[in-house]
Amino acid sequence: MMKHKKYNKYFKVVFFILWATFIILFFGAINIFASEIFSIADQNSIPKDTIFLDEQSLGEIIFASSDQSILVFKNSTPQLERLHPGDILFLRINEDSRYGNLYQIKHLMKDRLNRDSEGIIIEIIPWVRNHPPSISGLIARPSTLEIGQQSDLTCYAADEDKDELFYSWISTGGTLSGNGANISWIAPHQSGNYIINCEVTDSRGGKDIRAVQLWVAEEFPQLTYEEKELIQKYGWGNSRVIRWPDGYIEVYDATNFSRIQEVLDRWNEIIGGKVVFYLSNDPQSPVRLTYNPELSQENLCYHIDTHWSNYQLYAAEIKINPDASSCGYPQNSFALYLHSFSGIAGFDVWKGTTIDREDWQGFNLIPEIMQTMIRALYQLPSGYNF
Repeated sequence: MMKHKKYNKYFKVVFFILWATFIILFFGAINIFASEIFSIADQNSIPKDTIFLDEQSLGEIIFASSDQSILVFKNSTPQLERLHPGDILFLRINEDSRYGNLYQIKHLMKDRLNRDSEGIIIEIIPWVRNHPPSISGLIARPSTLEIGQQSDLTCYAADEDKDELFYSWISTGGTLSGNGANISWIAPHQSGNYIINCEVTDSRGGKDIRAVQLWVAEEFPQLTYEEKELIQKYGWGNSRVIRWPDGYIEVYDATNFSRIQEVLDRWNEIIGGKVVFYLSNDPQSPVRLTYNPELSQENLCYHIDTHWSNYQLYAAEIKINPDASSCGYPQNSFALYLHSFSGIAGFDVWKGTTIDREDWQGFNLIPEIMQTMIRALYQLPSGYNF
């Protein structure tokens, strides 16, 4: 009788392992992974919440697959009871080694082997270093509004690891509604400037945060006759306001101009903070600066392309002639970049005519007429009709 019980116990253990393997295979095929080796002494390389199995837990292991993707524990322990999917485990290469591999728990299952013990099955995958999400833009449409009006906000974020993203919104006033990447905000019944923050986190704790400022007025500012005339004459939309939506706008400079940051700073100062242009390494940025040798055939030093929808700019490109001899580089380089970026900011330098080299080669300061027009332009919401 005792012999029968002993064999029955071993049969349950073997059946438990086979059943566990079947369940794991049901969830997905098991792959053999090559995992990076870490040293216990190198704490900078090991995530701070990593779990090192204690002796009691290690003593309960009765099965480990050849690739260590499945671990079967005969009995649970206090430490094993605290494990959850997503936890990171450090497994030594051998019992006495100070080196091991990092794994992340994918599935965790429990099953009772007999009346007195409950086994645990863990499926693990190699731990991969997390790349935090990155916010490329936070846009408010509109960002200048009257008391009680609604603004729609969109947070543009991506994750290199393709992790699921979670969005958290906080404002210094007003009422937020909605969730995810797109929400709305109702302006409070008090004029002033308000900040809305969006924090984006991934499922592994990485995060990025961005803020946008909104302006609430009892009514829209009354522009002077001169300001209205300048916007109608030099704006992209004539009697309609066409400009960038409030927020941060990425600029990719494929020409690697050494003073491009100074150019951006000059225009950012004039705009006044509602739109901020900043350098980016992303070739798909909304604003791009590139070389185009074909401009030599047209006897042009630069050309601007802009694109907008619903009275809002969403893409622009400055194409620059790389021929230094025809355009007077390098002594005129800063003037060329500073002048051409006026079109990006919203001052239509073209108006269907060609800008001669003499018109921009001494352009080292932004003239008052451009400053007045741009400041007035960004006091009004996109689509504003005179």
